[in-house]
Amino acid sequence: MNVKKENISYWTKSSQFNQFPQLTQDLQTDVLIIGGGIASILAAYQLAKAGREVTVLEGRHLSQGTTAGTTAKITAQHHLLYQNFIKQRSEEEARLYYEAQTDGINVIRNLADEYNIDCDMETLSSIQVTIGESEKKIRKEYEAYQKLGINGDLHEKDMGLPFETTMGLEMYDQAQFHPLKFLAGMVEVCVDLGVTFFEETMVKKIDGNTVETESGQEVSFNQLICATHYPIVNIKHNLLFHLEIERSYIVAVKDHTPIPYAMFQVADIPERSLRHYITEDGLGLLVGGENHVTGAKDDVEVGYERLAYDAKALFNVDHIEDKWSAQDMMTADKMPLIGRYSKNDDRIFVITGFNKFGMATAGVGSLVLRDLLMGQSNKYEELLKPSRIDTLSSQIKATAKKAFSAIKGQTKAVKDYRTDRDALHTDEAGIFLTDGKFEAVYKDDEGTEHAVSPFCTHMGCVLSFNNGEKTWDCACHGSRFDCDGKVLHGPASTDLTQQ
Repeated sequence: MNVKKENISYWTKSSQFNQFPQLTQDLQTDVLIIGGGIASILAAYQLAKAGREVTVLEGRHLSQGTTAGTTAKITAQHHLLYQNFIKQRSEEEARLYYEAQTDGINVIRNLADEYNIDCDMETLSSIQVTIGESEKKIRKEYEAYQKLGINGDLHEKDMGLPFETTMGLEMYDQAQFHPLKFLAGMVEVCVDLGVTFFEETMVKKIDGNTVETESGQEVSFNQLICATHYPIVNIKHNLLFHLEIERSYIVAVKDHTPIPYAMFQVADIPERSLRHYITEDGLGLLVGGENHVTGAKDDVEVGYERLAYDAKALFNVDHIEDKWSAQDMMTADKMPLIGRYSKNDDRIFVITGFNKFGMATAGVGSLVLRDLLMGQSNKYEELLKPSRIDTLSSQIKATAKKAFSAIKGQTKAVKDYRTDRDALHTDEAGIFLTDGKFEAVYKDDEGTEHAVSPFCTHMGCVLSFNNGEKTWDCACHGSRFDCDGKVLHGPASTDLTQQ
């Protein structure tokens, strides 16, 4: 059998984590954290440092989800959003958001320094550039920087990239690192502080103060943090319509045309993200972009092809070293959801909706969650609280309209089902009606067919095939399954039925 697996990121290939056992018996704990990415590990550290007993359950392996697919920019420069925050919210809240992100940067930088974690941590600038199309927006963003006291500058000149630019907006004192080297070190620190980790332990449901795993174990808790990307807790506060799931792509190259040593984001369409990364034999370059709603594109491989074309044409390379993708939770108001899941409930907390900038957000999120679980206030809790989305009706409607548009196109797959299963080519997939039953079928390079149910086990949405990574993806809430039906990304916690 020859099935192409998920593309593996450079971060994963160049790091090593301690392995942890699967949970095989019932358990009691003080604080339970579901999920094993950067948000989970940093929250576990903060709470263990404060003296709490912490248990972490990860459905697959630690830091092998979105954290492994990040560009790992630790920055408060999130595209050109501060002008919109001032307009839509207030100058005070926009300033508070910048301060929160700056605190998040410092959390990660200080931890790497305190525990001597060798993770290629570097302090450098983040720069938004334009080829001319976004000059007006960049000028307005710089005006927002001046109002908010953001440490940055506007450069009305070419920014030295191998393609012509007319302007750059620089934010100073940002950072980048190797995220998995950092987290491998932090996991060791957490273990020394008494944190207990379990891997390959998928949580199926939450009932009161108990969770049940897919294999039947029960874990009781006093307080719980859901750090599962898309929250697995029951839908409240219009959360279903507040979150949109986007997928994006990265290619890694070496021996490229030199560029200034900074993190870059092209503000025009198509957007491109650029940053250096450190390898054993020098510097490489990450080129990212091609965002789309998960499950909404028929031809996903074209995203990699476009990035590879740009990398080769603009940076004079002839070989792509690595390629991978990431999945991001997007919120209607572009702010993360961190805090109490229900306004007056001190049992269950969530952290999600990082809008593609999860590093600094996870850092500040760990501080907010630590304070709330310890019964203390935090200066950012009102800004980031999940219950705020009840008041965002117009933004939620816009997000819902966009999401349902993607789902409508994806659901068309059932209407366009096939019956000619014998005509399926190798490395091709389709949804077939066989003996009155729908089947999602992928034929691998050796001609072996992999048939599973085409309906997501989370809420029953129709899946679509991702030809770039040979997975079945859900446009409704972002769940992903391999071609044999195994859950790769939640919120689904149950594998697809094999047909």
